[in-house]
Amino acid sequence: MKTLYFNGDIITMTSQPMPQAVLCENGKIIAIGSYEILKEKADTIVDLEGKTMLPAFIDGHSHFTTVANTLAIADLSQAKSVEEVTHILKSFIENKNTVQKDEFIVGFGYDNNFFTGKAHPTKEDLDSVTTNYPVVISHASGHMGVANTKALEIMGINENIQDPEGGKIGRNSDGSLNGYLEETAFTSNTAVIKQPDYADMCEFIKQAQQMYFKYGITTIQDGFTGLKEWGLLKKLSNDGKLTADIVAYVDINSCPQILENNKQYNKTYKNNLKIGGYKLFLDGSPQGKTAWMTQPYENSGNYCGYPIYNDKQVQDFVKKAIVEQQQLLCHCNGDAAAQQFIDAYETVDKRLETAENFRPVLIHGQLATPDQMSQLKPLGMIVSFFVAHTWQWGDIHIENFGERAMNICPVNTAIDNDVITTFHQDSPVLPPDMMHTVWCAVNRITQKGVMLEQKEAISVYDALKSITINAAYQYGEENTKGTIEIGKDASFVILSDNPLLCDKNEINKIKVIQTILRNEIVFKL
Repeated sequence: MKTLYFNGDIITMTSQPMPQAVLCENGKIIAIGSYEILKEKADTIVDLEGKTMLPAFIDGHSHFTTVANTLAIADLSQAKSVEEVTHILKSFIENKNTVQKDEFIVGFGYDNNFFTGKAHPTKEDLDSVTTNYPVVISHASGHMGVANTKALEIMGINENIQDPEGGKIGRNSDGSLNGYLEETAFTSNTAVIKQPDYADMCEFIKQAQQMYFKYGITTIQDGFTGLKEWGLLKKLSNDGKLTADIVAYVDINSCPQILENNKQYNKTYKNNLKIGGYKLFLDGSPQGKTAWMTQPYENSGNYCGYPIYNDKQVQDFVKKAIVEQQQLLCHCNGDAAAQQFIDAYETVDKRLETAENFRPVLIHGQLATPDQMSQLKPLGMIVSFFVAHTWQWGDIHIENFGERAMNICPVNTAIDNDVITTFHQDSPVLPPDMMHTVWCAVNRITQKGVMLEQKEAISVYDALKSITINAAYQYGEENTKGTIEIGKDASFVILSDNPLLCDKNEINKIKVIQTILRNEIVFKL
């Protein structure tokens, strides 16, 4: 069955002029050119009705299995106060059919930055929801959260426990626990929370895929895959439950054996799942004030955030990735963390005397400096920007970093230095809304209307490259995805308007009309 698409703006993301039509067969593009010529070869003709077609969007970084898990828990993203947090949790419990003994009540997505006084909830606040069940809530960043008394008991956290390396346990002035857990104190202890059973997860995974399809995305990342996440993804793959292409990045610190024991998935899709390489965390969240900075946060004395690992540890991780010829994705929000990753890669690369480029990726890069962008190209390093920070937390960053906040996400400087850039939303931190992200990169404006450094604003076309061909390159899939060319996947997104022609201030109003994955419609508005 040959399908022909015509009568719309077809943006190929190549240097070639826009074609009149695209012909597809067996999930691949087989011809591009004149409608009059190609229509004679088509079995089915799709009229784009003046809409705009691009290559399907590609997720630069997110946490797919976590997105699925959040569908089973309380959504706190709309809470504007601690009182609203507790109200949502109470309603969530009331609406559950049953709650098993020691079953965790979990909420995700609160952001204290938007609360009056900006204080996190406390264990007493969560105890007011229930003392019968353990309760844990996660900050929108995923880097911190709060537990009630029963949850702290189950996790073995008491007043005598010491802060773990790379994390903090919140305490009141008298030394008693206040329920707050930060970075490794949060992420390691919440591992005791059980996932829903497999039947439920299949439904949540289906819904999560549909969420990405809704925004035009057909290649999705699971950006920090542990044993639990890998076990789920592998079973879903074997059972034919994955429709989108899922790329997993293995936790290099805790479970590198996943890669060793699953070589058939290494850089090769098997039933829509592959392992792309390793993932490493070096610091925390800028809006949560745990990102590692070279200069102190505003009005915080000498506090600069903190690292998760020392330089020697980071160099060992980098060496492992290079020796194994694996791509390494590294979470770096603060400029100190970014420099630690850059220095480690440069040091190890020189020591090993390798000229091979395994496309390491600096993830997030909010506070990476324009000067640091000049250091990436010689290392073959890609930067995947969480550029939606400009809108979502731009005003918070101005409070936290002063003038430094004006240069958050220095995308244009990266492009000027010939560095490959990609974009992401770190979902579930934010929904995977690519057109909103394009709008953010082009306009660089905060929620309060502050114009951030306009020298770092980029063209619409460069923004589209960051979610198509550049993202395909990041995954080593530039020969099959990212542009509309003969031989590539027939995966497209159809938009209500042409982002290259509309007012740049209106780009975030463009709707995804359809998402097509290898010539199959997976979303239709």
